[in-house]
Amino acid sequence: MQHLGNGFTFNAERHEYRLGHQVVPATTGVLSGSGLVPYRFVEYDILERKGELGKAAHLACHLHNLAKLGDLDDRVKPYLAAWIYFKQHAKSFHLISSEYQTVAFVNGMPYGMQCDWNASVDRDDTVGELKIGKVYPHHGIQLAAYAAGLPHPKYEQPLARFMARKRIVVELGEDGKPKVHKFEDKSDYEAFASSLYMASWKRRHGAVYRLEQGELI
Repeated sequence: MQHLGNGFTFNAERHEYRLGHQVVPATTGVLSGSGLVPYRFVEYDILERKGELGKAAHLACHLHNLAKLGDLDDRVKPYLAAWIYFKQHAKSFHLISSEYQTVAFVNGMPYGMQCDWNASVDRDDTVGELKIGKVYPHHGIQLAAYAAGLPHPKYEQPLARFMARKRIVVELGEDGKPKVHKFEDKSDYEAFASSLYMASWKRRHGAVYRLEQGELI
């Protein structure tokens, strides 16, 4: 169990956030728990992140962001090269945070999040994900949650933070080249807010609708 700032804890094995004794849904859990995204797609994201190669690739990129990169597994080198290529070929890239983890709130409802990176890219405040696998539309909604939840020097309201930021996924190719996926649909914020409410409602009332021996309890 990892004890972090803002009074929350994170259990990496269970991918579980807590505020005191309250379990707080992770962003990916909100998307699947609300029914917006089929669980198998969210599970794929989690497995990619927690799998040996995915974990090593994310760690290498994170350590490179912090200028603390040491020895590197040969299998990871192409993915790191793709990330370095992206940073070097942006008109400007100034890192703000890397692997920032917190519990954020939208409409008073909490959710856990860990944003791969936040940077000024071409002078735009940008939140981003790193992927070594396939990129799906729901990643734009995931990034909307991160854009709303990350601290901002000027804005405190989630919607204002979201509107002030660009959102991209950098797909790290095995050939050492990145592919950039931009997400610009402003309705992604409302989709996440609605999903957060729905996931919260289902957690509160789910027991009523579970069947036990063919009857409602």
